[in-house]
Amino acid sequence: MTSSQAPSVREASLRRTGKLALNATPGRPRAHLAVSPGALTYLGGRATIKWSAAHATRCTLSSTPRFWAGKNPVRVKCNGRITPNVAAADFPLHWTFTLKARNAKGQVAKVRRTLVVHKPPFQVSPNWSGYVMPSATPVTAVAGQFTIPRLNCKHTTNGGVSTWVGIGGAGGSSGDLLQTGIRSDCVNGAQYDNAAWWEEYPQLPEIDFHTMSVSPGDSMKASVSQNPDGSWTTRLDDLTTGISGVMTTGKAYGTVLDSSPTVWLHQEGTAAGVTYAGGYTAEWIVEAFALSNGFLIRLADFGNVAFTSLTTSMPSWGLTGEEQVGIGDDGGFLYAAPSGPDASNYGFSVTYVG
Repeated sequence: MTSSQAPSVREASLRRTGKLALNATPGRPRAHLAVSPGALTYLGGRATIKWSAAHATRCTLSSTPRFWAGKNPVRVKCNGRITPNVAAADFPLHWTFTLKARNAKGQVAKVRRTLVVHKPPFQVSPNWSGYVMPSATPVTAVAGQFTIPRLNCKHTTNGGVSTWVGIGGAGGSSGDLLQTGIRSDCVNGAQYDNAAWWEEYPQLPEIDFHTMSVSPGDSMKASVSQNPDGSWTTRLDDLTTGISGVMTTGKAYGTVLDSSPTVWLHQEGTAAGVTYAGGYTAEWIVEAFALSNGFLIRLADFGNVAFTSLTTSMPSWGLTGEEQVGIGDDGGFLYAAPSGPDASNYGFSVTYVG
């Protein structure tokens, strides 16, 4: 290099400080995209989508299938992040995110990352969550305990939920389901109408025990059983108040005191025309029940319901994952999920995840 080609001290200093780079030709764009975690369980959760780009004047982010409302792809700053809350899902979900970074020359860098939500390890129903236990022989008795839930009516302003025990929901000699339980509602943001009831579906509509007052937090025991004479009894014991709602097919229904179970406290009506032919499944269920117009009510946020002290007439049985069912819809959203069996193998819980 001749002396005429040597840079001046000032020019060399500017190069070191990077100020001459303002006149330099920009390099090709580079893009970086990260999704963390890249996989979630069926319960969903928070995921972080973070991106950056170098030598870029324009960046877009897109998803396949659509992950957000609005434009897709959407123009974004070339450095950014979002932390969406991914809802619980009732079937497997898979998104591919693409970041495109473009420079002033029109050169493009592209990078892709995926987010997966795994499918739940149980069957999904539009209205039931809990356990449905099949039997090779007719089930003649089932029972379980639970606490009437305190609903989060600020979250689900108008909705409802039923918690019950029954026989025959997934098969029976008559095709009927004999059940008893508690219905709770959210109306305009407040919980009310905690009603005790029995039902033989679809033969009879749900019938309330009008003289049995129950409250959120009450400990309940629900049972359905066949009597020696061939009749069937549904029994709903409020262990907190000592009052029970009882129905016996071919006889009557009403309320009794636990201390005098054979003496009517209030005989509310006749069950003389009610018959039941039995069933081949036992159920412990949290339900989004059907309204009078046939549509399902919006499931109220019930938090968590634990079923304990489960019994059946089956000679040898125990809960397994094969009997689990959750509540979901056709859009892929999950609203209620059962837990695995508890340590006793005769109890579990159902959690609102909507």
